[in-house]
Amino acid sequence: MKTLIKILFLSLATYMYSPVMAQSSSVLKDGTKKMLKHDFNGALKDYDKVIVKYPDYADAFAHRSMAKFRLNDEQGALDDINKAIELDSNFYTAYTIRAQYHTAFKFFKEAVDDYTKCIKLKPESEINFHQRGMARIDAGDYEGAIKDFDEALKLNPNFTESIYQKGIAKMKMKNYSSAIKDFNTYLKLKPDVVMAYLERGICKDKTGDAYGACKDWMRASNRNSKEADMLLKMKCN
Repeated sequence: MKTLIKILFLSLATYMYSPVMAQSSSVLKDGTKKMLKHDFNGALKDYDKVIVKYPDYADAFAHRSMAKFRLNDEQGALDDINKAIELDSNFYTAYTIRAQYHTAFKFFKEAVDDYTKCIKLKPESEINFHQRGMARIDAGDYEGAIKDFDEALKLNPNFTESIYQKGIAKMKMKNYSSAIKDFNTYLKLKPDVVMAYLERGICKDKTGDAYGACKDWMRASNRNSKEADMLLKMKCN
């Protein structure tokens, strides 16, 4: 999660330049440098200075939000990103950040809502549909998740992670035969992903294909899956 937040921060750092930025660039850049060096307290102080001087500067609130998140101030991080969106209702990166916070704090419906806003702002992005699908899985809306993964794949047929997660959603719906088809497609493209063998094996076991299940678990075991080792001992001896 924190790795993803760092990626979002780097995206935000490229977005932040504006007329206000020209006047506050030195302090905000200092904060950015400190964030990248993991000096989150130092960055927080720099962002505080900018916000005191420019209280309507959405970018500064978004930056400070990420510093607070890295300092485990969850409510402060959420308050600041909410403020950034209040100041700029089309602040795409801020919605993406808030969606990640909502996911981390287990506010899954709110995460879905934020990704819906991201889709409205950037409907050509397969990642937005994929991320909303992930949030819908967390929220228990598996049918909605499958639709989102299908939309992501329409935009980018090579976006293999949506194929995999579509299989996961179907697996959670106990639609094991259809999930197996998705895992088959995924494994043709990504033949070394351990979890896909493990989960396809579970689906095969649920459909009565004991031999196929054990074969998949053996493949996973050969790739150092402890869970596959356990399943082999329980079901395949």
